[in-house]
Formats: sequence, structure tokens, C-alpha cells
Amino acid sequence: MTSYCLPLIRGKLPSLRMSERKVAEFIMDHPDEVVNMSSLQLGAAAGVSESTVVKCSQSLGFDGFVQLKLALARDLAGSTATAFGHVEPDDGPEVVMQKVFNTSAAALSDTMKVLDPVRLSAAAALIENAGAVSFFGMGASGIVALDAKQKLMRIGIAAECELDPHLELTRVSLMKPDDVVVALSHSGETSDVIDVLRLAGDVGVHTVCITNYPDSSAARLAEIVLLTSAAESSLRGGALASRIAQLSIVDCLFVIIAMARYDDAMTCLVKSRQAVSARKGWRR
Repeated sequence: MTSYCLPLIRGKLPSLRMSERKVAEFIMDHPDEVVNMSSLQLGAAAGVSESTVVKCSQSLGFDGFVQLKLALARDLAGSTATAFGHVEPDDGPEVVMQKVFNTSAAALSDTMKVLDPVRLSAAAALIENAGAVSFFGMGASGIVALDAKQKLMRIGIAAECELDPHLELTRVSLMKPDDVVVALSHSGETSDVIDVLRLAGDVGVHTVCITNYPDSSAARLAEIVLLTSAAESSLRGGALASRIAQLSIVDCLFVIIAMARYDDAMTCLVKSRQAVSARKGWRR
């Protein structure tokens, strides 16, 4: 049985049946009430049958509704009572500040709950032993892809990043079987990312996907899926919380790889730092 509830629901929500989604959304919107409800009461409140509540619990990976409530209670026990949720147009600066920081903090905490250390280690091993690594993402995820390239370059990993999908497809088409494509997509439904992962599979390249949704199209195409758990709102498209979650996974990969090749990594870091330091004060 999984030990968390709300992060799991967030990731599974798009893949649930419509009736089960009503239950899941009610739990997300009223967690404090649900923890004291019976399955019959929750079904009535969500406008579905009691059996749908049980089926939803099972679709989320729990044995039943009782196990879901136990996990939900643990989630609530670790939450804070400060301002939280979507930023509203009439929120003042202090409330906006609290919501943005709390949402980002929650994204880190929830991502740590859903991120599988075994898969994280496997992804790091693929990258460490790859002939070449190509990071790819669109929009905000592309910013994280660039950060990943910059980090891994500094410890001697042959990392590249293309923000143009046509150039990325060209690169992937010429990659070798021991190479790795790391695709980033919060939704897991970005068409350009899906195209890249599909081509990588056809070429026989190893694939890693960093996404918020385990049942998304991108996740289904990837060899290894590394999950984030960050909420986005319509007012904050490409939200900082989702980027922070992705960046933290990239940092984990970086540290694991650097520790695995410690001597070489430190040598590369010293050389790259000296190269940059030597240019201080230089002007065109």
C-alpha cells in the first residue's frame, strides 16, 4: 500500500474514469472532510455510488477506501495551516507570497514522496554510462533541460540540449543504442516530446521521462519514468513549482552521477571552474 494520497491523486487524475475522477477531485478539494467520511458519505457528496468510491480507491493503488483514508490522514498530518492553493486575482502581495512559496515547498515534499529511488538510480546509471545524452523539453521544461545539460557537462558527461524539436529529432535519429534521451514534460502530453520519445524507441535509444503524470503518453513511451508532483493553475502556466520539482530531480541525478565518478567529476569541476574564473573581468 502506498503511504501517500494527495500526490498520487494529482498524478493519476487524468487517467481515471469520469465517475472516479469526481471522487478524486472531491478528495483533493475537501481532504479534511473526507478523512472523517465513510465511503457511502463520500459517494453521496461526490454524486456517485459507494462502489465507485471503492473502485476509485483501487484505481489509485489502495486496497480500499479505508487504506486511502489512512494515507490521506498522514498527508494532512504533515501539512501546514498557512495560505495555500491557487493564486486568485484579488490576492494581496502577502497572500501571493505565501501561496507561491507554500506551493513550491509542497511540490518538493510531494515529489520526494512519488519519486522512486530505484528508478532514479537506474536513470543515473544509464546517463553515466551513455555515449551521449540529449535532454529535451518545450517551454518551461526546456529551461530545465538546459540546466541539466549545463550541470552534466561540468562533470564530463557528453550532454546536449536542443530546444528546437526538428533539431532534436535529427539528433535522436543519429544516436546509438547506448545513448540516452531524457525528455521533460509536466503534462506528459506535449506532442513534440512524444514524437522525440517515439523516435528514440524506434532507433533503440534508452529513454528517460520526467513528468507529473505516470499514465501520460510520454510516460508510456519511456523506459524509465521519474515522477514529479506539482500543481499548476491557469493563472500560473509553466508554474515555478513544477520547474522546481523538475530541477530537483535533475540535481539528484547530477549528485548521484558525480558521486559515482567522484575523482573524474571533481577534476572536471576544477577545470571548468578555472576556465570560467580566468575570464573574469574580460570584456568584448
